[in-house]
Amino acid sequence: MTKLLPVTAYTIRRLLRQYQGQLKSVVVEGACLVADPEADLNAVLESLYLDEEEVRTQVAEIEKLMLTYQLLLKNGAKEQAIAIEDRIFWIFGLKRIGNPSSETTAEMLMMI
Repeated sequence: MTKLLPVTAYTIRRLLRQYQGQLKSVVVEGACLVADPEADLNAVLESLYLDEEEVRTQVAEIEKLMLTYQLLLKNGAKEQAIAIEDRIFWIFGLKRIGNPSSETTAEMLMMI
């Protein structure tokens, strides 16, 4: 089974921790594992996407998005980076319920 790269999982966990309380699951409660900073993100993907090929597709998409995300942050494209975050959250069955502050995104810039 295809797995997320450790650096990708780390970055996603950091985002989940950063936006904790601002994300909600869009999946029926109890239907799958919920992504949170402590969850095994690979197990979450496997519970969301039951077909092995679909898991592989989603992992590849996340890895591609993460590369784009890193480049956007380095180039100061905050709005586009936020859009990438939202796409990654959506793959994990999450939706942002509040608008991210530019201050929060600035914190991410400092971390990279």
